[in-house]
Parts: sequence; structure tokens; C-alpha cells
Amino acid sequence: MTPFFTFSSIRSRLAPLVRPILERCPPVRFVAVGMLKMKQSGRLRRCGMEFTLPCGDFGVTLEAESTGSYEPLTTATIESILKEGMTFVDVGAHVGLFSLPALHWVGNSGKVISFEPHPDNYVMLLDNASRNQLDDRLIAVQSAVSDKNEIVKLHTSTFNTGDHQLFHCGARDSIEVECTTLDHYFPVGTKVDVIKMDVQGAEAKAFSGMERVLADNPNVQIIWELSPSQLEDAGSTASEVLHWLANLDFTFSSIDEAKQNLQVRTIEEILHACPHDSFLNIL
Repeated sequence: MTPFFTFSSIRSRLAPLVRPILERCPPVRFVAVGMLKMKQSGRLRRCGMEFTLPCGDFGVTLEAESTGSYEPLTTATIESILKEGMTFVDVGAHVGLFSLPALHWVGNSGKVISFEPHPDNYVMLLDNASRNQLDDRLIAVQSAVSDKNEIVKLHTSTFNTGDHQLFHCGARDSIEVECTTLDHYFPVGTKVDVIKMDVQGAEAKAFSGMERVLADNPNVQIIWELSPSQLEDAGSTASEVLHWLANLDFTFSSIDEAKQNLQVRTIEEILHACPHDSFLNIL
């Protein structure tokens, strides 16, 4: 059994139990984050590149340092889709684990536009681009993406730097960040080939704000993270989002990292495969 398979299997079972404890119990969270900060190196070599990662992180860094990898099937899927000259849009780019490799995959004639609202993640995204000598090619936008073009509150996580949320039911500190829509950012007729989106429950709003971009690009492919519970916090449901996309003639495949399986699925099969408190990457 590979380290990634073992980690993914354990995480899928334990994450719904551990996450509420870390969220609601400050003493436990303080000790757990402190222990991770001492243990984590904050370094990852991925796709031939060197990355700095945030320490004390129960999300990306924990996965990367536990397995030596990060979402390998999703990575391979995006690499297989992207070709020379394509435009890749990374919504919720975090520290660039997909954006920077994508610059190689689209080549010198392609484009990568990365949206990341949190200031610490954004600085690390720029630092990683510079470290890999890609800062002159990456188009980095310090902004959230939703259905509005204004200043919004981003509810920040103290233990998972990839889990800052525009919509959160609970007690979190928040910061004000810029927010845009893809329809506002991209002029009419802009070519967009692939969108990767991980926005912690704001997917329904973000999709609504890119409807014109999707219409302008009938062959666009989207890789996005489905999290039913987070969608409900934002006032939507997994079923609503999937049916909205189906009405635009999208079809779906699940990207099962634990089983390393990419499989065409119906909406009903996806809903069954992704329980309420779980998450699943969708192509």
C-alpha cells in the first residue's frame, strides 16, 4: 500500500471527526498546531520544482510531508489535459502547487492566471514562483472569486491554510479581501481552456459569476473540489451545483485520490460517492 493511499484512506475516515475538534477546541488546536510546526519542514519537491509550504498546517503541508506528494491523480489529470498554448485558470491557488507546474505544461505560448485571496498564501505563491524562476510568467491576482466584485470577508482557519472560507458557520476571525468574478475579470471572448477551482464552499457562487466565461468557452474543462457541507454553509447544495452544470451540458468524472481512480459518473453516483462531510475532486 503506497504512503499516499494509506494517508488518503485514513484521512477520509478521520477528517470529519478531527476537524470539528480543531475548529471548536482552542487548547487542543494550540497544542496540535504547535507540534506540527516543530515537525514540519515546510519543503516539498514536486513536478521537478521546489516549494515552500506553511508550517503548522493540517491541510496541504500535512498531506505533502506525510506522503511526499500532493493529489497525484488530480495532478496527472491536469497535466494530461493541458497542452502548449492553453490558458489555465487556478481559482484558490494557495501557494502554487498547481499553478507553477501548469506554466511548464502550457509552454511559453500559454498562460496561467492564479487567484489567491489570503495575503500569507499569496506572498508564498509569489515566493515559490520566484524560487522556480517563473515569476515573470505567472499572472497572480490577490483576490477571491465569487459572484460579486467588491470587498468581502474571508473567514480564516488557524490550522489549515487551504481552508480559509468566504462562507463559514462558526466562530472564526476574518479579514477583508478583494473579490471578483471571472466574468468581470476576463473580457468577452477570452479563451479559457482549463479551470481548477478549490474555494471551500463558494463553488456555487463562483460558477454563477463565470457563466458568461463558460458560454464563451464551450470546450472548457473544470476540475473542482466538491464539499457538500461547505456548499450548504454557503446556501447551496451539491445537487443544485451539479444539476446547474449539467444544464450547461457538462458531464462528470470523479477523481478518487484514495483509490487512484478517474471514473465517469452520473450526478447520483457522485452524490453517493461524496457524503455530506466529505470532499471529492470532480472533472
